[in-house]
Amino acid sequence: MRELPGLISYFQSKQYDAEVIIVNDGSTQTSSLQEFCSQNGFQLIHHKTNQGKGASVRTGMMSASSAVRIFTDADIPFQYHIFDDILQRFNQPGVKIVCGDRRKSDYFRRTPLIRRMGSGVFSWLVNVIMLRNMGDTQCGIKAFRQDVIAQVFGQSHLNGFAADIEWLYRAHLAKVKIEWVNAEFRNAGESSVVFWKQALKMFKDLIILRIKG
Repeated sequence: MRELPGLISYFQSKQYDAEVIIVNDGSTQTSSLQEFCSQNGFQLIHHKTNQGKGASVRTGMMSASSAVRIFTDADIPFQYHIFDDILQRFNQPGVKIVCGDRRKSDYFRRTPLIRRMGSGVFSWLVNVIMLRNMGDTQCGIKAFRQDVIAQVFGQSHLNGFAADIEWLYRAHLAKVKIEWVNAEFRNAGESSVVFWKQALKMFKDLIILRIKG
């Protein structure tokens, strides 16, 4: 949460009217988090048990009330101006979803080689399994208009790290217009995701999604 105050200051400088929702995914050590949210006027939602990234994002997105709803990684690794870029994309006719894309920025050049290789292989396999170009599905920032929240999140069921792919897949099936913005690296925070430990479950989830929908 140490990165969040900087982002909020940026929002205030831009005069954005933003609501902040934090989902605690089953942790019982919440006293400092509760104090932090209370002091800053943030909404804190608790999961009684750990359910995974997909469940946490789904809870937050469906609990929000804003016309545009954005989720991002807790360490906020991207340059703050990506929020401006996202909001500007929504000014284009028919755009319902805007996603960050790390491939044309400096993001991968500033990450370890093994992680870049893993991301490349994963993206290729996703495209093969889903039979379509899914883009940079695992970029940790995505935005949705209110009128597609129920359609995309309400029908989703994956709770792990493959959830991002399910949301975009459902949007593709519904022919929802998606735009992409460059996601430039801001900090060198370490990811809590160990790709190779998650990969097998992610691919299993994708195959089930592709077969059952």
